[in-house]
Amino acid sequence: MNNSKLRNTCLVGIFVLLALAEPLITSRFYKFVLALAVINVIMVTGLHVIFGLTGQIFMGMAGFWGIGSYILALATTKMGLGFWPALLLSSLGVGFMGLVLGIPTLRLKGYYLSITTIGFGEITRFILMNWSAVTGGVFGVFNIPRPNFGSFVLTNDVHFYYFSLALAALLAVIASVLEDSKYGTAFKGVRDDELAADAIGIDSTGIKVMAFMTCGLFVGIGAGLYSSLLTYISPEVFTLEESFRFVTMVLVGGIGFLPGAVIGAVVLTFLPEMLRFLQAWYLAIYGLIVLGIVIYQPGGIAGALQGFLERRRLARGEEKQYGTA
Repeated sequence: MNNSKLRNTCLVGIFVLLALAEPLITSRFYKFVLALAVINVIMVTGLHVIFGLTGQIFMGMAGFWGIGSYILALATTKMGLGFWPALLLSSLGVGFMGLVLGIPTLRLKGYYLSITTIGFGEITRFILMNWSAVTGGVFGVFNIPRPNFGSFVLTNDVHFYYFSLALAALLAVIASVLEDSKYGTAFKGVRDDELAADAIGIDSTGIKVMAFMTCGLFVGIGAGLYSSLLTYISPEVFTLEESFRFVTMVLVGGIGFLPGAVIGAVVLTFLPEMLRFLQAWYLAIYGLIVLGIVIYQPGGIAGALQGFLERRRLARGEEKQYGTA
């Protein structure tokens, strides 16, 4: 099974499981966490394009997330736009911010790029907290509407969940098609050897800017859904720790393999909540689990699953060989 077929098969399986999971969860709180997990899947799908495919260390996800959330919140509550135009504006706005951020910074590489994007995230949070006349400052924005289809509003959390899941699945399909296209090949070429990519005529800086814009388009949709799910946002959420958490989702899930990023988003959304019974110790245990995966399974959860499937395939091949001998 080639990588594209394996990726698509895994994605179908994951989204089917997510669709079946909602009725099995009885706790209202964990239903809410599941909805957050799906929204995180959308945003991590965008990060997968920058980090997994193009190999750029982007640590400013909280900045993109905050901008997208506030665009939808302000567009609906202050500008009077409906949910759908506001969601489109959120996606395009963060995509444009990816362009604005990418052009001056993507000539930087490695740690210099990561430090610059950390600064971008922190500056964004500072502006959201202090530009009170527009953002509401520390008080945030209230009464953000839910999605609607005509007069039918998704006030029911179950309806909202399946709507978000359908969007996440659609965006995963788009990301998969992009990965298999010539642009996906260029992304991977820049990731694997930027000098060689430049030597064969690939504009590595342009490709990285495109990756940033694509990530912004995806994150803008996830951020808009986030603010709509909560119906309230405030700037203290969009911290550097959250940027680290999104990157950790990709690392734990498996870099460069989209189903891994999806699994990482779901696992690391649920894991902190499931460990809260440990009270003061839960963050320490959470950190040890993440470190254990990163150190002892560098390929992430997806790498472990791929290794298991490969061993099963080889075992079946040996059984057939010896069975016919």
